[in-house]
Amino acid sequence: MSDLDSRAGRYRVLVTEEMRQVVGDRPEGMFAWMRYHLGWEDAEGNAVDASPGKMIRPVGLLLATELAGGNADRAVPAGAAVELVHNFSLLHDDVEDRSDRRRDRPTVWTFAGEAQAINTGDGMFTIARAAMYGLTDKDVPADVALRAMQELDDACLRLVEGQYHDISFEERRDVSVAEYLTMAGGKTAAMFSAPLAIGAILAGADEPVVQAFRAAGRHIGLGFQMVDDILGIWGDPAVTGKPVQDDLRSRKMTYPVVTALEATNSGDSGLQALYETAPRADEDLGEIAQLIEAAGGRRATEQRALEERDRAIAVLEDVGVGSKQLEHLSEYASQAIGRVT
Repeated sequence: MSDLDSRAGRYRVLVTEEMRQVVGDRPEGMFAWMRYHLGWEDAEGNAVDASPGKMIRPVGLLLATELAGGNADRAVPAGAAVELVHNFSLLHDDVEDRSDRRRDRPTVWTFAGEAQAINTGDGMFTIARAAMYGLTDKDVPADVALRAMQELDDACLRLVEGQYHDISFEERRDVSVAEYLTMAGGKTAAMFSAPLAIGAILAGADEPVVQAFRAAGRHIGLGFQMVDDILGIWGDPAVTGKPVQDDLRSRKMTYPVVTALEATNSGDSGLQALYETAPRADEDLGEIAQLIEAAGGRRATEQRALEERDRAIAVLEDVGVGSKQLEHLSEYASQAIGRVT
């Protein structure tokens, strides 16, 4: 087991304990559905040990705290808040995308209804913000805690804005790579850049170092989203826990699609024609996936994801982050992005 794996295991235990305290054990449906979504209970409220997800964002926050010279234990409330914000977004995302499976279980809206799933997400967002107040119980100075809260709030706004763009892109076929990067920079990368920046803030790092961790997180988040785009088309449902090719079914403008459409603009329009109509059957989705790959969309996405990983390390190297710390950050980035290899 690597040092990062050892650290991550410890971080996940600490963050999960904090989240359990913040979410609590109230019996009302909304709170029960939160615990279900987080993998702690089944739909009947019985305790289970389902997958809670990779918790990669709070792991990044606590790792950044330690690598910047701080104490990870003091940053645990922020780690819990980040993970709860992420899961609030997933609850809403499942409704918006009509996704019926997540982490190999039915999504909350499929049995609680769309309205109650939205309420559950709203409640989780509120609890996430309340979790940040726990920083003051860890003797974090009030001005530092406030700065960390502002970082998370700014990221939440970018996250929702990115989701807005993602949905609006479904009605367009002329989305550029630059527009995709703006969308993914909010929808996904904001919740990588903020955790790494918050970790550096709580460690008392100088502003240039905080900015570098924030930028590194953005690069990691972009790469993570690009790999997620690949898995959404060519992934194994047994591994992802979600139906394959859902992104094609809903006509998502993911990085493989955007780059493939750009490549075929002046040539074969078969992909464009298929992407402008609703699929008649799953066979259509398979044909679309083949056309995207033939146009270079998959290859371009894999290459760009790895470039984002390298940029994340370079930006930290530029501000003088030590070689040992860079090694840990490189492993973290590779675990997030290296799924393409």
